[in-house]
Amino acid sequence: MTVSRRGVLRSAAAVLPAMVIGGALPGAASAATRATRWQVFPVTPGSSAWYRFSRISFAPNGTAKALGTVDYFVDGPMGPIQQDPLVWSFDGTAWSARGFAANTRPLNGITVTGAADAWAVGEKWDQAQMLDVPQLLRWDGTAWAESMAGAESFARPRQVSGTGRDVWVVGTATQSVDVPAVVRRNGSSWAPVSLPSTLGTAGLMTVQVVAANDVWVAGSVGTGSARRSLVMRWNGSSWTVLPAPFGTAVGQVTSLLVRGGQCWAAGAAANRGSVAVWNGSAWSARNPASSSISEVTQLAAHGTTEVGSRGRA
Repeated sequence: MTVSRRGVLRSAAAVLPAMVIGGALPGAASAATRATRWQVFPVTPGSSAWYRFSRISFAPNGTAKALGTVDYFVDGPMGPIQQDPLVWSFDGTAWSARGFAANTRPLNGITVTGAADAWAVGEKWDQAQMLDVPQLLRWDGTAWAESMAGAESFARPRQVSGTGRDVWVVGTATQSVDVPAVVRRNGSSWAPVSLPSTLGTAGLMTVQVVAANDVWVAGSVGTGSARRSLVMRWNGSSWTVLPAPFGTAVGQVTSLLVRGGQCWAAGAAANRGSVAVWNGSAWSARNPASSSISEVTQLAAHGTTEVGSRGRA
C-alpha cells in the first residue's frame, strides 16, 4: 500500500521542540552559568507519525534546513512501520517540509551554502545491485538532484559542510568500514582529499568548513574499547590532529561548531552526551545539564549569540 507523505506530516512547528538550545557563546558568561543554559524541548507524539531530527544548518541570512525522518504506520495502527527522510526548510519565520524519492534511505548530513543552495548526503537503495549506494544531493532552490561524479570512493557519506562553492564531505570508503574518506568540491566536480598517514583506523562523522584554508573534521580513531574522540584541522596544505576532546574515554565526535576563534565538539563519551570547547591550546567541558542524553548529535549557530544542539536520550 502506498502511503502519501503529505498525509502523515504534522505541523512543521514540531521541528523546534526536538532541539536542545544553549545560551551565549563563550566569553560572555562563566562556565558554570553557560552549563545551565541548555534546555531540552521534547516532541509531542502525533497520532500516526513520529519525527527524529538529526542535523540542522543555518545560512548567513537566517534561513535554515533541518534534516530528519518521519516514522508512520502502514495499513493501520497495528501494521508495520515505515521510515522516510524529510528536510524542513526555515525561511526566517516558518518551517515547511519536503520529502525525497521513495528509494532514499534516511540521510546523514546537510549544509546550507546559500539562499538557494544546499547539500544533503546519505544512501539510497539500488535495486540492480540489491544494496544501499551513496547519495550526494544538491538543492538549487527548487529541487534536489544527485551529484556523485568524482565521489565514487564513498560507501557511506556521513556529513557535508561548505561555504559558497567550497564544499567538503566526510565518511567511509568503499574498501573497508574502517577506512575514512574525504572529498572536496571546488566548482563543478569532487576530488579526494589525502588524510594524515598516521591516522590509521578511523571513523569520520562530521566536518565544518570555515574557509578554504580552515576546515575541521571529527569522529573517532581506533576501534572497540580503544576508540577515542578525534578532531583534525586543515590549514589549506596540511592536517593537525588535536588532542582528544573527551580525553581517554571511549567515544566519538558527531558534530562541530567553529565560531569566535573557538571550536565546539559534541558527541558521546562513556555513553553520555558530551560537549567540549577548544580555545586554541586546550579543551574544556561544556556538557548539557540533562543527564538523560546519551549523545549530542548536532550543534548549530543562529544569529550572534545562540548555540543549538539536538540530543538523543
